[in-house]
Order: sequence, then C-alpha cells, then structure tokens
Amino acid sequence: MKITWYGTATISIDDGKTRLLFDPFVRMNKRIETTPVEGFAGFDAVLVTHGHLDHIYSIPALVQIDRTVPVYCTQTPKNTLVAFGVPQERIRVIQPDDVICIGDFSIRVRRFRHIVFDPIYILTVVPKCAVMLPKLFWQAYMNHKMPEGGEIVAYEIENAGKKIFLTGSFREYPGEVYPDDIDLFILANGGSVFVPEKVKGFIDRYRPKKILVDHFDNAFPPVTRTVSVKRLQKTIESAHPEIEFIVPEICKALEL
Repeated sequence: MKITWYGTATISIDDGKTRLLFDPFVRMNKRIETTPVEGFAGFDAVLVTHGHLDHIYSIPALVQIDRTVPVYCTQTPKNTLVAFGVPQERIRVIQPDDVICIGDFSIRVRRFRHIVFDPIYILTVVPKCAVMLPKLFWQAYMNHKMPEGGEIVAYEIENAGKKIFLTGSFREYPGEVYPDDIDLFILANGGSVFVPEKVKGFIDRYRPKKILVDHFDNAFPPVTRTVSVKRLQKTIESAHPEIEFIVPEICKALEL
C-alpha cells in the first residue's frame, strides 16, 4: 500500500486497485505548498474523521469536480455538507462500530475525541490573530458553521494483512479499546504542545510498528501554527526505540 500526506490531516491510501482519501483540505496558507482541489479528484471514496473546517471545507468543491465519489461521514458533518451544497445522495452516513468495505479495504469506525486546545498553544497564535483580523473573523464564522458536534471518529483500516489506525485529532474515547496489532498509526499532531504526553499512554498500550505524524503544519493562519514534532519523536523513540517514527514529506508516497 502507498500512503501519501497532502498537508493538514489529508491522507490517501492506495493499494493499487482502490484509492481512499481522508479529510481532504486545500491549505489556506500561500507560503506553503498545497494541493488544489482538482488534485483530490479520482479517488474511490472520501472518508471524514469529523466536521471541522480543516477536514471538510474542500469537499463541496471536490464533489462538483468529481461527480461520482461517495463521502463517508457521521451525521453532523453530513448536515454541514448538505447545507454547503453537497447532494445528500453522495453522502453515506456512518457511526461507531460500522464496518465499511471498499474494494479490498475493510474499515472499522472507532469512537474517538478531539484534542483539547491548551493555553500555551492558544497564546502562541494570539499575536498573529491581532494582525490578521479579517481572516480571524471569517475562520470564527466558518468554525461556527462547521461544528464537530462531539462526533469524532478514527478509522481502523485493514488490507492485505496490514492494519492502519488513522486519527484526525488525538484524544481517546473513555472505555474504547483500540487494536493492538497496528502496522501504521497515523497520528494527528495539531492543536496542542502536549501531544507527546497525551499520546504516550496509547503508544505504551498498543505498540504500533510505525507512526506517521501529520496535522502539524500551519495550514490556515492565524489560528494555526507549525507544531514541532521533535519532542514527540524523542519521547516515542526514547520509550520505544523499536517503533519507526515517520515525518512525511508533502505529496511523497510511502510504502507500507
């Protein structure tokens, strides 16, 4: 399988026959490389982890370009997408514990939660917010229009004897048990400087063979900033040197 990161939490998984796209989002920072919405056409399915701006904003434009791709999401993002013009018949509503079969992929929907934004992270973006007020007001409006509604899911993806666990934000759901035979853990690293502390217990329990980190880029300033992954990498490699830690390059496919 080939895994490609397009920025933010946008990931594609391709087994050579079927291509899946997760959380497509065209980054809104002109200073960094991004993929235009046309670059997200031609996939067999789009799957959404939750309904925030940086996970679904590009979908209405995408379904206008790609007239056949289905979109899998929970009810709240479905309501948002329909309000923004996505035809209802293009959307497949999912819920935790569902199993989706697409080509040779078997995808189990898992309960998850959104990370809590910490004060240190918030304070680091305040100066940018003060000088980028028009963008800030627009993003605040869109955040209101694109809620997550407490509906956060992760995906347990199986194909050809390999298992991938993909998150769009990181916070475990109380009482949920996750797979302990993960070949690749795709870890969203945005919104907090304390991700290393938050994720360590999960890593200790489930011991994935590889970790690919995403969602650490400054995708839509002023409310985002680049989050260093060095401390996270050091924390994981110190505790579990057997785990391969991958910082992906934009649009460069990795083999699993």
